[in-house]
Amino acid sequence: MQAGMTLAIAAGFFIYRGKGAGLATLYGGGIALLVSLLLAFRFVRANRPGAGAMDLYLGALERFLFVGVAFAVGIAVLKLAPMALLAGFAGAELAYFITISLTREGADAEEAGNR
Repeated sequence: MQAGMTLAIAAGFFIYRGKGAGLATLYGGGIALLVSLLLAFRFVRANRPGAGAMDLYLGALERFLFVGVAFAVGIAVLKLAPMALLAGFAGAELAYFITISLTREGADAEEAGNR
């Protein structure tokens, strides 16, 4: 869902703003995809025996720093269009939250049916 949303937004920026804005959108969406992978990795580690909440806190810090550095590199070093980069990131994050919400609703409905 995140990749699809990123591609749709990138296509719009590519059509209306050009190749540079389309690439910036893909970069922003890529950041969001990597952040989701980091989150999944930390959840798996936190569920191991002997692991604790510290893994989740470190994961949050890790993701926060990664996003900040990736945005700085994209804007300052690669000279990508900031608005397009932000749009790609925000769109992919929105898709993530929609997916999580739909997944939870489905699980809640299934659990209610099993009662």
